[in-house]
Amino acid sequence: MNRNICNIVFAIILLTGCAKPYEKHYDISVDAVAYTLPYTGDSFPLYVYCSGDWTAEFDAEQSWIAIASGTESGSGNGVVRLSYKDNDEAVREVNLVLKSGTFTQTVHITQKYNSSRLEVL
Repeated sequence: MNRNICNIVFAIILLTGCAKPYEKHYDISVDAVAYTLPYTGDSFPLYVYCSGDWTAEFDAEQSWIAIASGTESGSGNGVVRLSYKDNDEAVREVNLVLKSGTFTQTVHITQKYNSSRLEVL
């Protein structure tokens, strides 16, 4: 009987000792893949979930929106801080492309415009 108890205890130790703790793994992910911004300028954080190194850049050069210095890349989970200017002209759009190794996540950003400031000719 004593031998059976030793075998059971040994089996429990083997099974629990080899188990790895659960870890979340993110290739690259964000809270949302599309944002609509108001026409008034401001800034906002875009949260990035990643298990490795990542970078963020726009798919085309823009003068109305920018990535804050120091937030254009990171390692692990992080934040890309975006700032944008007032818009009195027309709807503006851009894609923010996040990359980690071979994985890519695109975030579409649209900014509304202040239509009350348009002149009627």
